Amino acid sequence: MPQTSRWLLLLVLAGTIAGLVASPALAIFPQLTTKLSGPAINGVVPTGDAKVDQSKLPAEPLTLDVRVRNVNLPDGTVLSVVLTDCGASPVGTIVLSRLEGQLRTTVPGCQVGRQSAILVNSGSTRILSGGAPWQV
Repeated sequence: MPQTSRWLLLLVLAGTIAGLVASPALAIFPQLTTKLSGPAINGVVPTGDAKVDQSKLPAEPLTLDVRVRNVNLPDGTVLSVVLTDCGASPVGTIVLSRLEGQLRTTVPGCQVGRQSAILVNSGSTRILSGGAPWQV
């Protein structure tokens, strides 16, 4: 293989590796928002919205704000909130009062991409979902 071809191959490989390593960091969107929707519960359609603020990464963890309304479940029902880019475990919970509730929390060690989903569950039942894609 001629010397020029070797250098060209090395340059292409280095660029590919740099692109793979840098692309997650370059794909971070500072602010993401989404509407939450779900099927009717006893004739009432739940709604909500969520916002992710990751503008201070990596110095500070992302902040997640979630608000749900018209969730026709008893007061005191605990809903778990999952961000799929952060794993399968809940990142926080919402306790319902008068069919609504909210969550504001920080999520260390996580970055949310536009194609991530947000899931709001009561036990194993999906109540609301959103994202995939989020709005920038």
